[in-house]
Amino acid sequence: MQLKINFLCRDSILAAPIVLDLVIFLDLAKRAGWSGIQEWLSFFFKSPMHAKNLYPEHDLFIQSMKLKNTLRYLMGEDLITHLGAEYYD
Repeated sequence: MQLKINFLCRDSILAAPIVLDLVIFLDLAKRAGWSGIQEWLSFFFKSPMHAKNLYPEHDLFIQSMKLKNTLRYLMGEDLITHLGAEYYD
């Protein structure tokens, strides 16, 4: 009896860039002096991390906006609000 296994590592090759981005963002958070749960990185996880008193956000577009706004905040840029009021000022 023989058992043949073809381990091609295709899934790990696809996940490598995502894991690399996550590690870079975690290093950025540490350099900014942030610790604990980083809710703005929930975009990278299947089950979003959140504090006990907050509701977990499962909407991928809102998670993406939190990620982008946090990066804008760290760079000192204006946050994206999508209120539309800034066009009329």
